[in-house]
Amino acid sequence: MSKTIFISAVIIMLASCTGRVKIPDIVGNVYEEKTLKPIENADIYIDEENKTKTDANGRFHIEKKMYSEKISVGGEAPPVIYKMTVSKKEYKDTTIHYKNLFGGGSKNLSVKYDTIILKRK
Repeated sequence: MSKTIFISAVIIMLASCTGRVKIPDIVGNVYEEKTLKPIENADIYIDEENKTKTDANGRFHIEKKMYSEKISVGGEAPPVIYKMTVSKKEYKDTTIHYKNLFGGGSKNLSVKYDTIILKRK
């Protein structure tokens, strides 16, 4: 009997955990201000785990990062908040602040930046 109760408790505990979005799937394009040409090898940085560089066409992609959270009754999805910095030598850094108050519950959350412009120093 106690084994059945233990197994039931474990199943309930596991069922009450859900995946939450820490960092959404992020894609974008980086261009030079005056010529509007793509900038290759620009650094895209959120934190040490979430960083990348632009390709020859100025495109970048940061993959979605998830975490598990225990669901509480009446609990809302957590916000997704990040600060992304785009930098390249000889250009001024550009920082983008993102905030989605209830985005952490959306497993398909993605963000697209069509045009990020870098200005020369």
